[in-house]
Amino acid sequence: MYDLLETGLVFTNSRKETEEPFTTSEVIAKYANIELKSVNQLIRRYRKEITSLGISTFKMSKLNNGLVGRPMTVYYLNEQQASFLITLLKNTEKVVQFKYKLTKAFFETSKDLQKRKLEHAQSKVITKSLGEAIKNNPMTNSCHDYSNFNKLIYKHALGLNTNQLRINRGIPKEANIIDYLSLEEQQKVTNIKNVVISLLNMNLDYQTVKKTLSGIEITLNDKKGYKKSPSLCRVMD
Repeated sequence: MYDLLETGLVFTNSRKETEEPFTTSEVIAKYANIELKSVNQLIRRYRKEITSLGISTFKMSKLNNGLVGRPMTVYYLNEQQASFLITLLKNTEKVVQFKYKLTKAFFETSKDLQKRKLEHAQSKVITKSLGEAIKNNPMTNSCHDYSNFNKLIYKHALGLNTNQLRINRGIPKEANIIDYLSLEEQQKVTNIKNVVISLLNMNLDYQTVKKTLSGIEITLNDKKGYKKSPSLCRVMD
C-alpha cells in the first residue's frame, strides 16, 4: 500500500496516477476507536449494499505487526463504500472527527491524482515536441538519441535516470514512468524537457546539452508554479 499524501487514512495499491484511493476496516477501527471485529461484522451485515458500490477486497493480517494473535480479516474499501460504512457508526466526538478527516483525505488524494492526470495529458504535447526536436537536430543521428536525452532529463529533474527510477520505484518495464510521478515531479520533468527542446533547436549536440543542463537549477514557487533561476534565464536569452 502507498500513502501518497501521508494521511495515514487513505491509500493506493501503487503510485500510478490511475489508481483508486481506498481505506481499510483496520483504519476505521483504529481511528473510530472501535474493535476491528465490530467493523468487520458491519461490513458482512451490509455486504450487499457495500459490494453494490464497488469490488471489496480483503486480506488476512495479524495485528500488532504480525507478532501475536490469530490472523484477522482486513477489508479494503473505496470512497463510496467507506462513506456508507461510517454512516452506520454512532456519532461520538471521536467518530465525528474521524469522519471529517477521512472525507478530507479521500478528497485530497483524489484531487492530487486528478491533477497528475491533467499534468500528464498536457505534457504529451511537450513530449511530442521533444521527439521532433531530436529528429530535426543535425547533431543527433542515433536510434538511441531519444532514450539518452530522456535519461538525461529525468536525471537532471529528479536525480535518477529512467532505468534507476524503474528499479527504485518498482515501475514495470512496459509502464509509463510519468504515470508514477507526483505532480511536482511531473512539473520538474516537463520544465527540463522545455529547456532541452530549446537547446536542441539551437542545434547543440548531446554533450553540449548535458553540460549546459549541469549549470541550470530549477526552483519551485509554491504559489505561482515554476520560476527560472538566473542561470536558466541567461541560457534562454
